[in-house]
Amino acid sequence: MKNILPWCRVGILLLLAAGSAMAVQAQVLQLKWGHVYEPTSIFHQQAELAARKIAEQSDGKIKIEVVASSKLGQEADYPLMLANDSMQIAYVGQATLAEGYPPLSLGSYPFAFKDLDHMRKYLASPLLADLMKGYNAKSGNRMVASVYYGARQVTSTRPLLRPEDFRDLRLYVPDASAYQLFATALDAKPVTLPFMNLYNALKKGEVEAQENPLGTVKAKKLYEVQKYVQLTAHVYDTLGIVIGKAAWAKLTPPQQAMVEKTLVETAKWTNVGVIAGELEDEQFLRGKGMTVSPVNRQLFLERIVKRSTPEQLGARPGDYARLQALATGAN
Repeated sequence: MKNILPWCRVGILLLLAAGSAMAVQAQVLQLKWGHVYEPTSIFHQQAELAARKIAEQSDGKIKIEVVASSKLGQEADYPLMLANDSMQIAYVGQATLAEGYPPLSLGSYPFAFKDLDHMRKYLASPLLADLMKGYNAKSGNRMVASVYYGARQVTSTRPLLRPEDFRDLRLYVPDASAYQLFATALDAKPVTLPFMNLYNALKKGEVEAQENPLGTVKAKKLYEVQKYVQLTAHVYDTLGIVIGKAAWAKLTPPQQAMVEKTLVETAKWTNVGVIAGELEDEQFLRGKGMTVSPVNRQLFLERIVKRSTPEQLGARPGDYARLQALATGAN
């Protein structure tokens, strides 16, 4: 009996230690942050930066794994994945978010922004804050910040300087209504495919042209399979940083405030980096042999407005006027 008791005590101590370790592990919230961009992109860098800051400020109780390059799935699936907790945080383009909450399509309507300064005012506006609030109420997910993604430009195998040049063009656009509208209003043939397959589709000639910010053209090395850049800036695009409903509910109110503040602050850092990078990207692509040309945006805008309205995409009545007023400082 004397020989057995010490072993019992050891067993009990081991069980208690294991139970304590499991309790500590259970207190750590593990989150996955998915996106479609390369690990070298500024968006991945922001996510990693935010993850480190959140881990530090939560004393290690919130750990975020950032998963790049569509490894968790395609962007179109992210809102549902966030809702069912198979992914906890994601970058999601505003046009994709608008598929579930149409008023957000306002910012993706072609040529809605006059210039970059107009976009910057929108990012800081009560109008965008109101749209984000509406998305949160409708989806149950939590969009905590909006990040400038870049001005979407058209690259191609031949010059496309006038609206007429787009007729019957096999143009890659993401699978969202606003991007489809840009293509169809110009009589192009919109092609959608997984983002990871775009390079090969361009290389094989299955797609003749595509539209994305220049940073994406650079990161995806599309200069190897495209010759021309048309500076259409037809959409000054943004990404939402969205936290899934279940993940948000697992955070305590102080943690929610800390996480949101950290994501907003790092989003501002990203905005500065994206804006600074756009001019560098243009010069980089020229250096790779691409021909970079401006276009008459007014000609393209006139074609778009003849064939559609922001309200047809889902914008709320009056929001487009509020957006235009931002350009003049009237709102």
